[in-house]
Amino acid sequence: MDTNSKSRAAKNIVVTGIAQAWRFVTGFLLTVVTTRLLKPSDFGILAMVATTTALISLVKDLGISQAIIQRSTTSPSQLNSLFWVSILASAGFAVALGASAPLLASFFDEPRVELVTVAFALLVLISGPQAVPTAILNRDSHFNLLAVVDIVSATITFGIGVTWALLWQSYWALYASAAAGTIASAAGVWLSARYRPGLPHFDSSTMQMLRFGWHVSGFNLVNYLSRNADKILIGRFLGSDQLGLYDRAYRLLLFPIGQLNGPIGQVLVPLMSRIRSDATRYRSTYAEAVSLIMLTAQPGILCAVICAPQLLELLFGEQWMPAAPIFQWLGIAGLHQVMSSTTGWLFLSQGRGADLFRLGTYSAIMTVASFVIGLPWGAVGVAASYTIANYIALVPLIWIAAGRRGPVSCKDLINLAIPHVLATLGAAAVLETIRFTVAAITPLQMVALFGVSYLVYLCVILLFGTKRELLWRGLRMLRPKPS
Repeated sequence: MDTNSKSRAAKNIVVTGIAQAWRFVTGFLLTVVTTRLLKPSDFGILAMVATTTALISLVKDLGISQAIIQRSTTSPSQLNSLFWVSILASAGFAVALGASAPLLASFFDEPRVELVTVAFALLVLISGPQAVPTAILNRDSHFNLLAVVDIVSATITFGIGVTWALLWQSYWALYASAAAGTIASAAGVWLSARYRPGLPHFDSSTMQMLRFGWHVSGFNLVNYLSRNADKILIGRFLGSDQLGLYDRAYRLLLFPIGQLNGPIGQVLVPLMSRIRSDATRYRSTYAEAVSLIMLTAQPGILCAVICAPQLLELLFGEQWMPAAPIFQWLGIAGLHQVMSSTTGWLFLSQGRGADLFRLGTYSAIMTVASFVIGLPWGAVGVAASYTIANYIALVPLIWIAAGRRGPVSCKDLINLAIPHVLATLGAAAVLETIRFTVAAITPLQMVALFGVSYLVYLCVILLFGTKRELLWRGLRMLRPKPS
């Protein structure tokens, strides 16, 4: 990456990262507060509904947002066409979700699910129109405006969620916070974007964008179904209490990963789309970003996995201790997902929507099979089976598929990962040694263990020349320029 591009990308990542950090802090605090005030079954109710609502939120715009971001320019008539397609799709999905409410309640044998599902259908209708203006703001690098919207909506979500949980200790407090955030985000995007819809006009380029979007949407569909089949199976066969434990462990782990990958991917996908013809620049941009993500996330995940029982008791209370082994198994999978989840940037920036959809289909089959295999051993068995399948089958599949075409090969991915694998193993050995020598871990000692994890990980990483060069370059970029 040239100096100007690095500077712009770094600035955009920082701006977006600040917003995501605020969203992470408020979301994490909201999770802690509501977990202490509400029952596991309350989260189980929302998790049952979320298996459908979150799916619809991924596919309701038919991948149109990614199609716009992937293009360097689009005409007003193309944007208008894509906007009205997204409106019709969102309205259709909202009606379908509302109509499915009795079926979901019957499937989970939980009457309370019906009304909550209808309520979430209204949110699908509200959020639908913001897809195109949000994509335009992303593509045109208006990340400062998007950051303001994120910060405001996250703050409102937190405030409403905590207030309702204190006043009304019910699963409706969780819905109220989601509704407040959705409305605030939609209003903020429309106030920030200059786009105003007009009459549609469909041409060949528009249809090409729609096909790319459909492939991306198809990947989102199969990926989401596979990622949430565990919750469906646990909710159907093991009940809301087991699902509540599993869902808390799952969200506590994946929430920070998503908050870290989100802002960086939001900035890099448009940038990588523009430089994909320059193989060297493209490859170094991806490798540097992924290295920094792993350096930031993996030591923290590792320490959380090793200290899971003490961490969950400290954060959520003793009633959530049964979620510790679930969290540990999922955390082991999360160590590789920090990197593997970024391979989607390669497919999107290279316009490989069909390849992404095929990969998602094969991955979904393997993932769902692992859930079914682990189900007889309860929620812990589902988590363990999923993690084992990840390392045996899914990681090789994802890396081979991503590296088949384009500037980043499978060999590049392996070389990128090796130093971080060794650093993770080194930090794990030190942490396990310390944990076995300490009878009980206090909150202060746990903070120290997180510091030890990052220190050991960094020491191992510095043994590799390419990683040292990356870190020194990053430090030089952070130094203030002389006036």
